Amino acid sequence: MLFLLAHLALLPAAVAAPSYPPPRAELVLGGARSTSLDLWRAAPGSEKVYVLARLPDGSDALFLLDTGASISVVHREIAERLGLPVTTLDGRIEGLSGSVPWQRAVIPRIQLGDFQLNALDVAVDVPGVPTMAGALPIAGILGANVWMNFTCVVDYPADRLDLYAPGELAVPKRAAPLVVDGQHAYTPVKVRAADGTQATVVLEVDTGANDLLFSGKTGEPFRGASTQGVEPVLGIGADLDELPLASFLQVTRRVPLEKIRIGGRTVVHPGHAKWYGADDPPDSGRLVLPGLLGYYPMSAYAAVLDFPGQRFLLKKSTSVRRSFDANKAYLALETARYGADPARAAIRGRLQYVSGDAAGARTTVTDARATRPDDVELAALLSWIQRNEQQWDASNATLAAMAPLALAEEGEWVAYIDSLLLAGEPERALAAATDALAAAAPDADGRDDLLVALSDALLANGKASQASAAIGEAASISRGGSAHLIRKARVAIAEGDRYGAMVNTRELIGVYPLNGVPLWLQATLAAPEDVPTLLSDISTALGRLHPGDEPWDFVGAALVTAGKTAEGREALAKGYARDCAAVPEGPDRANCDAWYWALGGERLDEAQARIDLALTGREWNSAYHDTATTVAYAAGRGDDARRHAHLAARLSPGDPYLLWQIDRVDAKFPQPAP
Repeated sequence: MLFLLAHLALLPAAVAAPSYPPPRAELVLGGARSTSLDLWRAAPGSEKVYVLARLPDGSDALFLLDTGASISVVHREIAERLGLPVTTLDGRIEGLSGSVPWQRAVIPRIQLGDFQLNALDVAVDVPGVPTMAGALPIAGILGANVWMNFTCVVDYPADRLDLYAPGELAVPKRAAPLVVDGQHAYTPVKVRAADGTQATVVLEVDTGANDLLFSGKTGEPFRGASTQGVEPVLGIGADLDELPLASFLQVTRRVPLEKIRIGGRTVVHPGHAKWYGADDPPDSGRLVLPGLLGYYPMSAYAAVLDFPGQRFLLKKSTSVRRSFDANKAYLALETARYGADPARAAIRGRLQYVSGDAAGARTTVTDARATRPDDVELAALLSWIQRNEQQWDASNATLAAMAPLALAEEGEWVAYIDSLLLAGEPERALAAATDALAAAAPDADGRDDLLVALSDALLANGKASQASAAIGEAASISRGGSAHLIRKARVAIAEGDRYGAMVNTRELIGVYPLNGVPLWLQATLAAPEDVPTLLSDISTALGRLHPGDEPWDFVGAALVTAGKTAEGREALAKGYARDCAAVPEGPDRANCDAWYWALGGERLDEAQARIDLALTGREWNSAYHDTATTVAYAAGRGDDARRHAHLAARLSPGDPYLLWQIDRVDAKFPQPAP
């Protein structure tokens, strides 16, 4: 399996209410004039960078380095642990995805290397601010009210941040101006688009943003060079626990780029600038942020942000490129501070696992559960480890001991019920799902997950009409138009309602055209007379997307399935050239090759060899097993297809796409009745 995901604009820039501009924290110099800190990343090359700060209780915490946030942010649990009074003020914190109430606290002191800052204003409990970066726990954001105290040298290749007291670092005259207004810092950027259009725009330097972003009128010089399409825009106010990703789709423009000049240096930039709010009417009421200069143009250099001197320089890294192993480093900090404290076992166990110590992670979590048997986070982590090791019975037993609503809140209840179904225990699954729903209050958080699980269990027990009622009720509770549509289609198929199933797939195509799965699913349902409608849906979906976002793998699969083999293979060739050709040799490249070849029904012997290579030593990878399913299906090997389809679903239980793959295999290769 190879899912093409849209490039998400995670823009955590916070704009404080005008009635309360956040004051800059007080810098305490002492004897220090400069200090160096590591830049932490969830994985090598990740665009988000974090710094370690020491809090007043002596603990160390990771914060996103975000020069574009006008105020720093902490999660509520940090504020509570530090005993900070939290006050709700007039006004709101605003971002691209919405706004939230302005809840303020003050951290009395915070230490960055050899520097100390006092009286740091922070916003508390802001949706859209990450709590995890991979296995790393994130405490919040350090924004402009921290960084404007310093000259900051963000050396991306070296994974290092150097901080200098005002006036300590001499910045060359060739540096570009950096206009600082107390909350934001702007610099001129000369942009050359791919069509030759050139203009100089003023952008905010935002280390928390991914790339270039134009906003409002900023992109007007490039309107003729831009494309228009839909994509998710995530940032402040984007609460994915409450709303599905499709709820954050917005129409944006993109400007294909050739190069830009920033900080006194010309940078080749073959990507694009996203243009937000390009076509908003003047009275739209939507927040208009300044354009942003984010990570990618600066990623190969050291960015010198001289806030006191108001200069910006992009220079070559002065250090040897390195990849700082953030997971192992944080694990060492955790162990040194907390030892074997069972309350910290989930953090420690995740870090051990991603650092390659699966046995140590399992021991850590198992030992902690002896004293914390009701800790659902520990149970979910242990179950995940057990699934990766294909210890199916142990994984199910771990989850069976937990309260259903607690598992639902952890996002594990549907996975547990589906795991029982995949283990061949439909009656047990139905009994557990029925009892859980009966015991839950009508307005309980997580009730929609209980209904989804019940629907899956009812469907597996041959009760399609009851499953339809359960999934319909779940969809009425879940907010957002994309809720449970693939599951609704599966139920309709079981009821013999082919057109009802197609109504659901078509609705999902309309709600979220970036998701190619419903195109493929619809193609498997289409009779010859339905093919023109399918082709129209494909054309409409592609017409709503930016170039480069097309799910060519699923488009190609849909066309081949519908009998349009030549057109399908042409789409697959486009996807292969974009998604596979430039990937270095390794398991991901092998999987990509096998996936595209199998979808087109081509080179199946080579595809089998490639997916065998990808799976060697990676039997825990659900996506690779899904590719193996598709290869075996195309080659007519029903038993192999069924085995890999079940492995994929058992490794990632609760994914309706993988359940549909099992349905597809069973439909083509029916098993004899017992």
